[in-house]
Amino acid sequence: MGSSTYTVSQAQARLPSLIKEDSFAISVHGEVKGFYLSKHRLEAMLESLELLENPDFTSALRAHQTNESKVYTIEEVDEAFSS
Repeated sequence: MGSSTYTVSQAQARLPSLIKEDSFAISVHGEVKGFYLSKHRLEAMLESLELLENPDFTSALRAHQTNESKVYTIEEVDEAFSS
């Protein structure tokens, strides 16, 4: 996520084009005071949080990251679900 930072004046002047960005920060006197997140970015973050609250998902993710998860071929999946 390559977020840019704009002053309040810059953000006001460029708002119509800025809202096409995925995200950006707004600063006042060099200090970031707020963020803009697109609807898409916010929905993706909420979905990620929901997944991370699920113990089954986090267990599977941990197993995948440590190469402890089992990989199935398409044929094995087809066979398992056709029975």
